[in-house]
Order: sequence, then C-alpha cells, then structure tokens
Amino acid sequence: MTSLLLRPLRQLAQALTANDSARQIAWGFVLGMMIGLLPKGNLLLVMLTMLLCALRVNKPAGLLAAGIFSLVGLAFDGVAHRIGSLVLLWEPARPVHTWLYELPLGPWMGLNNTVVVGQLILGLYFAVPVYYLMFRFARRIQPKLSKWLLRYRIIRWLRGAELGANLGVDA
Repeated sequence: MTSLLLRPLRQLAQALTANDSARQIAWGFVLGMMIGLLPKGNLLLVMLTMLLCALRVNKPAGLLAAGIFSLVGLAFDGVAHRIGSLVLLWEPARPVHTWLYELPLGPWMGLNNTVVVGQLILGLYFAVPVYYLMFRFARRIQPKLSKWLLRYRIIRWLRGAELGANLGVDA
C-alpha cells in the first residue's frame, strides 16, 4: 500500500536525479510538446505517445511538457485553424491529402482536421528552438539540481525504494 502512495514521489526523485543525458531530456520535452499541442482523440497523437514511450528519452520531461503544452495549445487553436485551413486548401497538396485520407487508417489520423494539421505544423516549427533551449537548460541545471537533491537522505531513500519495490520489498 505504501508503495502505491510513494510511487509518484519516487518517480519524481528519479526524474530529477536521473543520469539521462541532456539530449534525452530535450528530446523527451520536444515529443511531449508535440503531444500536448495536438488535439486529443486521433491516431497521430497515439503514434507520438508510443514514440515517447518506446524511444530512449526522458519520459518525465515528456509528460511535463505534454501537460504544459496541453494548456498552451488551447490558446493557439485559432491560429492553428487558420494555418491548417491554408495547408488543407492549398491546391498542389490536395492529391497528398486525398491519398492520406484514403489510407486504411487515414480518417483516424486526423489529418483532415484543420486544427490538428495547424497544431502539427506549429509543433514542427517550434521543435528545433524548443530542443535547443531545453538542451542548454538541461546541460546547465540538471547536474547542479541532481547534486543538490542527492544531499538529502529522503531523496536517496526514494531512489533506492524503487529498487526495493521492483524486487518485491514493500517500502
């Protein structure tokens, strides 16, 4: 029972003191940004979430970014709708959109929705600057934060408690 209650604290402690590289943290944050920006309920979002879980990236950074950008994405829906309608109505790209929609899972991908296409384009546009900023932030702050947090016994205990929980020892 206590393991269930302490698990979120353990994961937070491990995320803050993990030995992940700055690149893994930055890529996790970028994937989380893409997940957070996209409207929910389409196959494209499911595929990005599977990428976040399958790749060797920092998952807590991705989940944090998904939470933050879910709120930010709501503010950009109007802009995303305009961008998406421009892309979907662009005459030279119509055969590509038709082909994508006629794929077996095409209608569930959400690429016929103006907001989905607009948010996808916004996410791709901001991916490089967000990666660069998060990489610099993680390279500077994460080692100092990890060193500072590991001074406290409770953090060291929480990090070790995960190992005990995996071995079947109730923390």
